[in-house]
Amino acid sequence: MIRPAVVADARGVAEVRIQTWRSAYRGIVPDAHLDAMVVDEKAVDKTRSWLEQPGDRKAFVALADGGIVGFAVGGPQRNRGNVALPFTGELYAIYILAEHQGAGHGRVLVRAIADHLHAHGMDSLSVWVLEHGPARKFYERLGGRLLEQTADIELAGTRLIEVGYGWPDTTALRSPS
Repeated sequence: MIRPAVVADARGVAEVRIQTWRSAYRGIVPDAHLDAMVVDEKAVDKTRSWLEQPGDRKAFVALADGGIVGFAVGGPQRNRGNVALPFTGELYAIYILAEHQGAGHGRVLVRAIADHLHAHGMDSLSVWVLEHGPARKFYERLGGRLLEQTADIELAGTRLIEVGYGWPDTTALRSPS
């Protein structure tokens, strides 16, 4: 089941984000950084603050086994440093607990984001992903086109590269009309 996220979901969303980072990015992001990530009040407050933000940004949660097993958040296209993409919307984040991946939660969360963006006049979509991250195949299966642009980020003293994927038209991602 997928539904819009609410402020009361902050702890569950923070838990999913941290657990997913630890499992998906081990060996890519420095272990010390991953090991230092904890679900404490600071992490929950940070999550709560972006769940409370008004505007075209929207988050959705995937529910199973009595709790939150994934989430996605998207909104208007942002600029990444000097990289500006020709898309109207952006999938800012999507995370699914490892034990729930492959069950269709990710596809339905992307659909919810694409539907939300379409309702707000945004019919193209991009996403940034770590160059060596496991999510790249997911975006490729959804029809995302690898973009030429890359962005450098620094995390825990390590330089990482993000690559972009884009959908010039989100019709195939959205719910059938």
